[in-house]
Amino acid sequence: MSDSLRRPRSLCMAIAEKLRQRILAHEWVQGTSLNEADIARGYGVNRAPVREALKLLCHDGLLQAHPHHGMTVAVPSAAQLREAQALQQWLGRFVREQGGGLPDNSLAHAMLRMAEQRVCLSHVPGAAAGWPAQRARVA
Repeated sequence: MSDSLRRPRSLCMAIAEKLRQRILAHEWVQGTSLNEADIARGYGVNRAPVREALKLLCHDGLLQAHPHHGMTVAVPSAAQLREAQALQQWLGRFVREQGGGLPDNSLAHAMLRMAEQRVCLSHVPGAAAGWPAQRARVA
């Protein structure tokens, strides 16, 4: 098992965090199909924690599940992007107004992180600001 995955948290949470970082760094573009077996081999683990990690990221809106066809990196619609941007602004303002009175694990912080991730997912590095990423062509 990779040293980068050894943490006090569960293995599936550590894998989910690594995959989240890769998705948000646009290592996999929107619409890219993710292969559970390849990911497991890459991290030197069996498929069970990878499967659970993928489910967590699906729940967070970074992946989309396709029954009998696995998971792909999410392709947010323009409406979803506008909603995420509005929530990011509103929640950011709310958190700032609390003046540090909210713990990092508060609901507001969790929702703000989720909105920020959705906005990040929708932007292609180097593309014009405010424009969603183009859907990847998957063979």
